[in-house]
Amino acid sequence: MAQARLMNQPPDFKKFGIDPQTVAPWEDGIRNTDVAGNNEVWYFDADFDDGSKVIVAFRPKTANGMQTGGFEPNLNMAITRPNGETTQEFSFVSLEDSSMSKEKCDVHFGPDYCTGNFKEYDVHVESMKQIACDLHYRALVEPFRQGTASLALGDKDEYFYTDMSVPKCEVTGTLTYDGQTVTVHGQGYHDHQWMNISPLAAFHHWLWGRMYTDKYVVYIYDFVTTEKFGFKRLPLFMIADNETGKVIFTTDGQVSVDTELADTPVGKQFPKTSRYTFHDGENKAEFEVTWQDIIEVRDMYGDAPKDQAEADAWAKQAGLSGMQKVVGSTKEQYDKAGIQPTYLRFFADGGVKLTLDGKTTESTGTMLYEYNYMGRVDPRADV
Repeated sequence: MAQARLMNQPPDFKKFGIDPQTVAPWEDGIRNTDVAGNNEVWYFDADFDDGSKVIVAFRPKTANGMQTGGFEPNLNMAITRPNGETTQEFSFVSLEDSSMSKEKCDVHFGPDYCTGNFKEYDVHVESMKQIACDLHYRALVEPFRQGTASLALGDKDEYFYTDMSVPKCEVTGTLTYDGQTVTVHGQGYHDHQWMNISPLAAFHHWLWGRMYTDKYVVYIYDFVTTEKFGFKRLPLFMIADNETGKVIFTTDGQVSVDTELADTPVGKQFPKTSRYTFHDGENKAEFEVTWQDIIEVRDMYGDAPKDQAEADAWAKQAGLSGMQKVVGSTKEQYDKAGIQPTYLRFFADGGVKLTLDGKTTESTGTMLYEYNYMGRVDPRADV
């Protein structure tokens, strides 16, 4: 059984040249190379006052291209209208028409870009046929990096999976859809991830989301590794103060979890209620979330073709061939790998009880979060 750990020790900070006390702009620049196995994403989302939503993600490689050397710059954007209808598009550009800075987040894919410095970001997309955006993000809290941001997997730390974020921003600007450009205002989020291992190989499941309460911003990314890495729980968790924007609590890795499971449309039981108790020395945060509605279902296993012949028949019926062909896994491939990928996104109620320096405060709020359940049902994985 290979080990898994958060890279948060003095030699880890020295290895990456990171100041443990300060998050520097270069940390949001490109961190990986184009070698096989590597990939990266600069991700932005927002929920607006009119009920619309947006997701934008810039990547140096496609998921399939991760297995080969070389860059294949691409981005995806999804706009959800106030009536709930969503349009998603993808864009691909040549490497010659792209740039990714090492100095800060400064990514240009043709006419589309994201650029910023943990305090302010601009996100502009105009290359797509039906939708576009021109958005400005203003950070309302400090950037959050747990340790070095890297989870190390393997006895020699040969694999890594990372996340660092700006968990709450004010977002202003415009969205374009249905032939109209609409001025928007709301709240949003940015994170930057880079890795050299597929999440399907690294993790059995994770819970990821953030909660905005009257007092706090609460952020959680609760990773549980695959059997290969010992079903190890590696949580990222922080609480920031709404008034000051300062991060006032992060976990030291000591956590206990209690869940109540419920049936779901993908044939697995997911946690209906999740209760976490995080520690940081004598300080403690008790976080609880209960979903009220399932707002997105992706059953990658259940919807997959049973074998390659069925996958090829589907592609032919859809008129896809060559570079247009959608390359996906079949049930046969999933079974061989011992995985069963499923994904749900929830609207939930929750709250946090925070004990700092002997003083306890409580705050409640609503939360949108995802539960990416990639592995098979296994009691050892502590779902």
